[in-house]
Amino acid sequence: MFARKGFLFVVAVVLISCEGGLEPLPPVEPGFSGTIRFASNSWPPVDSLVNLWLFASQIYPLDSTKVFPGLFGQPQTIFYYPTDSARIAFNVDSVSYSFPVPPATYRYIGVVQRFRNDLNIRSFRVVGFYYSPSKPDQPRFITILDGEQVAGIDMSVDFYNPPVQPF
Repeated sequence: MFARKGFLFVVAVVLISCEGGLEPLPPVEPGFSGTIRFASNSWPPVDSLVNLWLFASQIYPLDSTKVFPGLFGQPQTIFYYPTDSARIAFNVDSVSYSFPVPPATYRYIGVVQRFRNDLNIRSFRVVGFYYSPSKPDQPRFITILDGEQVAGIDMSVDFYNPPVQPF
């Protein structure tokens, strides 16, 4: 009888101590993360910096006729971060980010500056993008799978030496 009670006690302790060890991990929101580094002394005057966002486009090459349909059409093919009213911090050396996006292949990822208050494609310019070290003039694409967070998508921004504009 004592052995049976001891056995039941051991089983109860084991079951209590598991704490869900066999449960699946919580789902990961798909997206990518990294660091944006800003060149020293390259921040423009405050009056020419209305906002700053990250963008991820499934379309490349990107021309001006594809931007607004990509942002506001269905299905959406261009995403930006953080939001309309939020922005990436100004006048910093670097900023870390985590950008949630739907699973897809993103062919053009970068940082866009809005330098005028009007909502016109000519009020925006790309100031940095994710590229391969072997091809610094071409965007590097990434594929995000469902439940996957891709790390290390780092970019550099130099406001006085922006990349060639896609539009």
